[in-house]
Amino acid sequence: MRARFISNWDILSETRAMDRLQSEAKALDGLDRYDSIILWFEHDLYDQAVLIDLLSRLSEQVDLLDRMRLMTVDRFSGEERFVGFGQLSPDQLRSLQGRDVPMSEDMLLQARRAWDAFRAETPEALYAFTVEEGDALPFLRSAMRRHLMELPWTQNGLSMTERLMLEAVAGGAKTGVDTFRKMYLETEPAPFLGDVMFFHDMAGLIDATRPALTETEDWRDEFDLTDFGRQLLAGEADWVRTNGIDQWRGGVHLTGKGPVWRWSPDQDRPVLE
Repeated sequence: MRARFISNWDILSETRAMDRLQSEAKALDGLDRYDSIILWFEHDLYDQAVLIDLLSRLSEQVDLLDRMRLMTVDRFSGEERFVGFGQLSPDQLRSLQGRDVPMSEDMLLQARRAWDAFRAETPEALYAFTVEEGDALPFLRSAMRRHLMELPWTQNGLSMTERLMLEAVAGGAKTGVDTFRKMYLETEPAPFLGDVMFFHDMAGLIDATRPALTETEDWRDEFDLTDFGRQLLAGEADWVRTNGIDQWRGGVHLTGKGPVWRWSPDQDRPVLE
């Protein structure tokens, strides 16, 4: 299923995607040959989601616990807006040496609980997880909260990412590339989408029955908000009720024109409406 999903994004063919996934799984099965395993993960949703999946898998290999360490940061001295390890120079990365911490049973437990909640059919368990005390994995709860904000919002049926996209265009972004750059550098609190995933989500705002963005052939071409897009930003229209939805958010399958699980900024939690 995952290989088919990746192939639908035109990243890899289904066969190549399957080969890559099987190779990754085989690599995880061979970790017992290493004396030390250091996991490098940033604070954003993408990394934290991969981390809890990985730790859930590795938690079954109890003999690895004493060899595992975690390097995870959400800031770096001298970098005003820290997005991730990729922006750091080799010398900056080298300066992080020694800041990794031993993996603990509490970390594994929190990862397993979060992963189970992440895959649940409703967002209720994950929301409960985000308001609990205890941060064995220090950035996990905030990342899972950001995940919940990808549910359609009660104000207009847009996810947080979709709303930020339209706001960027309303604020002067002329192309898909401009929109990605503005969100990456300015408006997204903790950027987690790569460009391929970003443009895939943006395409949904163009290809719908009632689009929010005007049509474009290339992400370097200029586009603009449609009248419907302006209505969405003004809270005068609802994306889900107008276009319907068929998306997965973790284990939550959002389908139809409602009721669906949404994020309520007023209640600061998921609601079904």
